[in-house]
Amino acid sequence: MYLFGVKNIYSYIILLLILLSCTQKKTTALEKGELDFLLGNWERTNEKEGKQTFEHWKKITQYEYEGLGYTLQKNDTVFKEELRLFKKDSLWTLEVTGVNESPTLFTLTDKTPHRFIAENPTHDFPKKIQYSYFDDVLSASVSGDDFEISFIFWRIEE
Repeated sequence: MYLFGVKNIYSYIILLLILLSCTQKKTTALEKGELDFLLGNWERTNEKEGKQTFEHWKKITQYEYEGLGYTLQKNDTVFKEELRLFKKDSLWTLEVTGVNESPTLFTLTDKTPHRFIAENPTHDFPKKIQYSYFDDVLSASVSGDDFEISFIFWRIEE
């Protein structure tokens, strides 16, 4: 019996295909974005009576996310901001537009699979923005030197 007989060659080819398919599945899993916990439609649960606040996050690429945050009062939009998270080289940045004249940039200084902290110490308010996800609840906070606002969001279907 030959070491590389016809039957053995087929066995090696099948083994190789199995190994390649396992590698492909692993690669696909790695393509999952680092901040996918943000994805979806969210409604703030701790908003003042008479107001409704929402955030909508979508994934543009593995390294770019877009968000929209807005507050309604009697069906009128009283606050709106556009959010963009993007990774350039190895640095993640949170860009906030619509609040100030020009976009405000925050650098992610800490990130885990279910949380991130973005900071801009030169900005008046906020200096720090934090998002965390646990048990289908998205929590966020914006803070400055002596002041913090907390947001608790539940996922909604739209």
